[in-house]
Amino acid sequence: MSWAAVSCWIENHQSLAYWVQAIGSIASIWGAFKIGSSQQKAQLIESANAARNKSESLFAVVESAASFVSVLGAFVQTKPSSYVFKENWKLTNRQWLEVSIFSLSHLPAYELGSSALVRGYFGVFGGINDISRLINGALSSDAFNEQEFDYMYCEVLKQVRIVESNWYCFQQARSK
Repeated sequence: MSWAAVSCWIENHQSLAYWVQAIGSIASIWGAFKIGSSQQKAQLIESANAARNKSESLFAVVESAASFVSVLGAFVQTKPSSYVFKENWKLTNRQWLEVSIFSLSHLPAYELGSSALVRGYFGVFGGINDISRLINGALSSDAFNEQEFDYMYCEVLKQVRIVESNWYCFQQARSK
């Protein structure tokens, strides 16, 4: 079949141009729809990934603070002498506790995602603040004897258990 024959056939069927235009319009609308749909899916995937990464970061802050408290609790449970406790506090534990409090205080609790997570977060944060208050109050006391130290150990251990309990609740709420 030659080009002349095709050209002649097209001239004899004038409505063909309308059909070609209609098919082309439908194809361009379909193409635009597919492109928009694929871009929307990509944005949804990107938003979900960003939300998951943020959630993991928030979780890691609370996890780090709760883990430190467990380590501190294990140390306090051994009931070290006041000298050993004070030196350990000066060298490492005070900084860890302060960093935990600072990090938790800057965590946007409203972005945790559920009321159970927020309650767990505030339980952990409140317990850590109480631990800091108890230890700093005890260490700043002028007349600090072993009985006061034992009392401080007991009170700190209570707060450690509260933090651990709230941390467990936080983990359970996150896994839902």
